[in-house]
Amino acid sequence: MSIRLGKIFGIPIEVNYSWALVCLLYIFLMSRQFGDISPGWQWVMAVAATALFFLSVLAHELAHSVVAVHEGIPVKGITLFIFGGVSQLAHEARRPFIEFLIAIVGPLTSILLGLILLAAWLSLRGWNHSLDTLLSSLFLVNMVLGVFNLLPGFPLDGGRVLRSIIWAVTGSYWRATQIASRTGQAIGSLLIIGGLALAVQGQWGGIWFSFIGGFLFLTATISYRQERSRESLRPYQVADVMTTEWCALPGETPLTSPLVAQGLSGGEDFVGVLVDNRVKGIVTRRQIAQAARGSWSYTTLAQVMRPLSDLGSVAPNEAIFDVVEHMDAERVERSTVVKNGILLGFIDRGHARRFVRAFSSSKAGL
Repeated sequence: MSIRLGKIFGIPIEVNYSWALVCLLYIFLMSRQFGDISPGWQWVMAVAATALFFLSVLAHELAHSVVAVHEGIPVKGITLFIFGGVSQLAHEARRPFIEFLIAIVGPLTSILLGLILLAAWLSLRGWNHSLDTLLSSLFLVNMVLGVFNLLPGFPLDGGRVLRSIIWAVTGSYWRATQIASRTGQAIGSLLIIGGLALAVQGQWGGIWFSFIGGFLFLTATISYRQERSRESLRPYQVADVMTTEWCALPGETPLTSPLVAQGLSGGEDFVGVLVDNRVKGIVTRRQIAQAARGSWSYTTLAQVMRPLSDLGSVAPNEAIFDVVEHMDAERVERSTVVKNGILLGFIDRGHARRFVRAFSSSKAGL
């Protein structure tokens, strides 16, 4: 569960309820750093430091999202949660250089903020102890955030940088994902072991390292399995799931015609609309239902049809996984399948997604 805070540059910003634990912990820790001032101001400064910590993490994620949007990748939103934040991209980068840019800009933003805070701290050092504490703590937070995320293990930013480099060198996105995911699992395992070792020695902060390590290991494993399913689906194309048989009726056919009901009674929920003996659009059950029932007898298919140009088109040889991903991102329910200007069929997002899920499930069971 998350709370929507608003939008920045058109990108929705949400905070997961788990983030409250981080805020409360950070407020408590910072209150101890400001223990030399009056209790009232002590908590005010702790809350202020926590708010700036929040903005630091948000700036990191916002940098990812802004670059992604600039490179043509829609961003569904940014969510901050207990282990940091995540930018929800509609799809992965299509080229290694784009992935490199999107991945590297987050840590660089954090490191740059850290250096700016360091400069401010050094220039104002000694002027006010509370200000010194605030600037130094935020400097450390941003540097740790930037450097830690550069570790070369997926799904950390450094893992994505590693994947982009291997992808560029080998030309294989799947091979690059394998290596980056395995590295992420290794880093997660080391954090789990190291954290537990610290906890055994009485340093309870090690438990937090173990939690982070467990999260990294789990996320890297899930990402690996998702990409394995995607790779196994790579040979399957739009032509394997598209609809090639549908009912087509003249555009002057009224909605009340028995032919319309018959055409919609098959496996598809639409009929093609013929204008000048060519399919120019489609009419779905939903479109008919939205028309005023009293006007059905004198309303024709051509009057309510959705033109094919509004549906968009894909080629029959496009990878089914990529097409489904694109249709999900753009919320497209149905597209035409066209080759050399000739309409070959239609691809329905629901049918295609069921095919992908069924195939992925069968592979997971092997």
